[in-house]
Formats: sequence, structure tokens, C-alpha cells
Amino acid sequence: MSTTSGVLTYVLIALAVLLPVPYMLQLPGPVFNTLGDYQGDPMISVSGAKTYPTDGRIDMLTVAVSGGPGRDVFASQALGALLNGQETVIPTEAYYPLDTSREEVAQTNAVEMSSSQDVAIAAAMGELGKKYSVHLLVDDIVADSPAQGKLRKGDRLMSVNGKKLDTDPDAAAIMSRTVQGAKSVDLVVDRDGKTEDITVEPADIEGRKAIGINMKQDFDFPVDVKFNVEGVGGPSAGTMFALAIIDELTPGAMTGGKHVAGTGEIDPSGTVSPIGGARQKVAAATEKGATLFLSPADNCAEVMAAADQSKITVARIDTLDDAKTTVEQYASGDTSDLPKCPAGGADTNEKGQ
Repeated sequence: MSTTSGVLTYVLIALAVLLPVPYMLQLPGPVFNTLGDYQGDPMISVSGAKTYPTDGRIDMLTVAVSGGPGRDVFASQALGALLNGQETVIPTEAYYPLDTSREEVAQTNAVEMSSSQDVAIAAAMGELGKKYSVHLLVDDIVADSPAQGKLRKGDRLMSVNGKKLDTDPDAAAIMSRTVQGAKSVDLVVDRDGKTEDITVEPADIEGRKAIGINMKQDFDFPVDVKFNVEGVGGPSAGTMFALAIIDELTPGAMTGGKHVAGTGEIDPSGTVSPIGGARQKVAAATEKGATLFLSPADNCAEVMAAADQSKITVARIDTLDDAKTTVEQYASGDTSDLPKCPAGGADTNEKGQ
């Protein structure tokens, strides 16, 4: 009887260890030098304006994810990750609805990466005082939504309830705020070169007031920037992309030949937002030999808790201008007045790889 009980116990333990659990594991991912080459070609190349040689490194950082939609994580892996300070265990549904497919995740990550590149160029142009134009387009129509049959993919949104949208970098936010507070939405759109007036009444879609469109920004820049990066998704490389573009378009090496790394989602105005996986990113940066880490303000607590401050200096950034000024100051050798992360500062874990 005792032998049977012992065997059963071992079987139950084995099953518990091998059972899939609804969690994802975040761990340090590949590191890319935005000033260097990727697979033999420049990671970022700028044409259409005078560029300058540079030096040093401005690393973009990634988070590798185990698990998530379509991929199992086992209890033994989750337990091991909890004991490993460089990995984070998070519930899958905190990032993705339960019915999300692996293909949908990949598509979303690819769209976010593409968008982050456009926005990084916009932020860099703004920082350099170079003018550009932007248009807000209808990218997709939600089935059975108020917009179906009224708006079309490719419609250029000119105004909403009398508020100008065209050429405004904040057009998407203006559109969303207006829809949230309106019973009826009066749109002026440019469709195939002709202006049309369209009225749509918002409805409750997935718990929020909306008219049922996905939007995208269409930028027209004074320079042409090409990105050479594959297999990486999400919006969090935006700030590093913008710094690299600025470095190429301005004389001298921004880093002074030093090794800088960092992270942060960015918007066209240059505001830097928090990202996910900050703990893993500072670990990857340190492992690669970076000596300065640029942290979005709201990631400060997580970064400071994970960083080996004997090897890497952590600086807080709120804007692209902060990031640029900090790198230039660090390059000069003056580290006495770098913007510091506040002790016990706020910390968030926003989605974004």
C-alpha cells in the first residue's frame, strides 16, 4: 500500500511540474546597435540630407518571451523563472485576451514596430526643427460597426466636429477624445481627392465608445530613413531609433564613442513612455557592456532594482530632448548632473516589447 501511495505521489508531482500554466516568461532578448550593421547592412540608413560619420553604440534592447498564445509554459519553467532574478512571470491574459492567436500577436507586434519607426522619424525631425507633414487615414473598418458602409479604408480624415485633424501630429488623440465625448460625430474626409461630409453615431464597442475604425498616420518626411531589422516587434525601440537618426544628421558622435543603451516608446512630440520588460533590458544592456542606460521615468523603480549600478549608470528620461542631452553630457565625461531616477520612484509595466 505504501509503495502504491509513493508511486502515486511521484506521478502527481510529475504531472504538476509538466502541466502547462497560463503564464508567460520574460527574459533578456537580443541587443542591436542602431548605429551599426545588421546582417551586413546598416541597421538605420538616412538619405535625402547631409549625414555625418559617428562612433560608439546606441543599443536598442528586446525582451524574449516564452509562452503566450499558442505556446505552453510548464509549471517547472514558471517556478524556475521565479527563482531567477532576470526573468519575470506574468499572467498571459494580462497581455492578451484568452482567444488571441499566435498569428494575431505576431501581426500586432509587426504593426507596432513599423509605427514606432515612423514615429521615431517624426520625433527626430521635431527635435532637429525639420518640418514634415502627417495625415490621418482610415486603416480598417470594424465589421458591423457604425462606420461600416459610411467610411472606407484609405479615407483621409480632415476634421471631426469642426476640429482640424489633417497635418496635426496629435490628430489620432483628438479623434479618439472627440468620439468619446460625442453623441454624433461629423467628419470631413478626403476620398480620392474629393471632400465628403459624413456623420456617424458612436456605439459601445468592446466596452468603449467608438465608431469602429482603426486609424494610421501617413507621414511625409524631408528625409528618407530605412530600417534594417527583422524578427523584432513592439513599440519600445522608438527612442533609440530617434537618437540614432539625430546622430546621423548632426556633426560628431553623440555618444563620444561610448556605449549607450536604453528603451522607451515615443510619440511624435518626443514624449517618452514606459515599456514592459525593463528588468530584462537593463540586464541585457549590462551584459553587452553598456555603461549608460536611459530609462523612461515610470520604469525607474524596476530598472534601479535590477541594475548593477557598479557597472552601469541609469539616467531618467521623460522626452527625446532629455535623452539627447543626457547622452551628450555623458559623452563629455560630466556625469555629476545626469537626471537621476527618483529613489522609490513610480513604476509601471506597460505592454511593449
